Amino acid sequence: MRFKKIISVALALVVLLLSLLAFQMFQKTQLIMFDSISLNMPVESVEKVFGKPNEIVEETETGYHNPWHAKDPYLYKTGRLFYDYENFKWKGYSGRVTFTFSKSHRLQGASVYFPVASKAQQKEIFYQMTQDMKAEIEALPNFQSLKVDALTGDDIVGYRFKVKLKGQKRELWIDVYPTEYEDDDNPEINQYNIRIDQSRFD
Repeated sequence: MRFKKIISVALALVVLLLSLLAFQMFQKTQLIMFDSISLNMPVESVEKVFGKPNEIVEETETGYHNPWHAKDPYLYKTGRLFYDYENFKWKGYSGRVTFTFSKSHRLQGASVYFPVASKAQQKEIFYQMTQDMKAEIEALPNFQSLKVDALTGDDIVGYRFKVKLKGQKRELWIDVYPTEYEDDDNPEINQYNIRIDQSRFD
């Protein structure tokens, strides 16, 4: 009788633990810059807010029929989706956004690209955007704390905002950094952007 009671308690603890893990796995995290968009939302819910995307890209990877010798390559779909939307607006800036969905078609992250006219303008707007981002983060109703790290390496100079939200164990990471493409022979095709990536650190 006592043994059965111990087994029952153990099973109850296992069920509770699994429930907590499932809650953490499917817990939604509100994204900055987007009203009513949260990480872990199903693709259908994002479409209800943003509408149909301008483009949908299905991720593909290379596999091999003979993996030991990397022979006979072929492409296969991973199940991940990328939804691209043009004409996204935030704080008076216009750009495009790409939402990344997992194999189960739940929102994993978002990347926003804001084009600017020149490198000088990029530097000016980059500073202002980091200030706007900080203010918007601290205005979140469930904001708990914020740590800002510098991003350096591989020609990337920017900031990573590590956001802790009340009631959530995993941090929201927001990277803000300038990107550029320059062609010395054809300067008229030079491109300058400010990119903002959002994801949840597991």
